[in-house]
Amino acid sequence: MSEKLESMKVIGDYLGTIEEFVPCQGTYSDDGRIYASNIGKAILDHENHTAKVDAKMPSELKEGDVIFGDVLGIRKNMVTVIARKIQGIKGEIDAKTSIYVSNIAQSYVEKPDDLFGIGDIVKGKIIRIEHGLIDLTTKDDVLGVVKAFCKRCRYPLDKDEGRPGKLSCPSCGHIEQRKIAKDYGNVELI
Repeated sequence: MSEKLESMKVIGDYLGTIEEFVPCQGTYSDDGRIYASNIGKAILDHENHTAKVDAKMPSELKEGDVIFGDVLGIRKNMVTVIARKIQGIKGEIDAKTSIYVSNIAQSYVEKPDDLFGIGDIVKGKIIRIEHGLIDLTTKDDVLGVVKAFCKRCRYPLDKDEGRPGKLSCPSCGHIEQRKIAKDYGNVELI
C-alpha cells in the first residue's frame, strides 16, 4: 500500500528533493529541489517516489487576458498580485501573479512601492504563463491601478486632475503617486 502525504501548497512552496521524489504534474525542479508550480493539494507518494500538486488553476487563464487583482506584496524587483477576475468574464478566480519591475511602465522604475500600494486594485495583462507562474504587465496606459488606498489612513484615493499620476486622499490630504490606469475610479468589479 502506497503512503501518500497531502497538504495545501502555493506556488514556490518546497516539496522535497529529486533524490526523494520524481517531480510530476504541478511541480518544477530547480537545483535539485522540487517546488509547487500551482496552488493546490501536494501529494507526496513515498512508495512510488513521486511529488505532484493537484492544482485547481483557473483553466480559462491564458496569455493576453486582462485581469483585475489585489496587490498582496511589493518587493524591490516585483509586485505580487492575487488575480480575482478576468475582464469580460463572469466569476471569480484566485491565482497568484507577478508584475516584474521591467513590466510596470514604459519608463524606468526604480522602486515599485512608489507606484503601487498594498491593497490597491490593479488591472494587468497576462504576458506569460509558464510552470504555473503567471506574469503580468501594466505598461499600457489602459493598465495599472484602478483603485488605490491612502498609505497613511487607508481611505480610497481620488484622481488629482491637476497632476498626472498623482492621487489625493479626501480624508487626510496626503498626495501619492501610482501607475494609474486610464479608467481609474471608473471600473465596476462586480
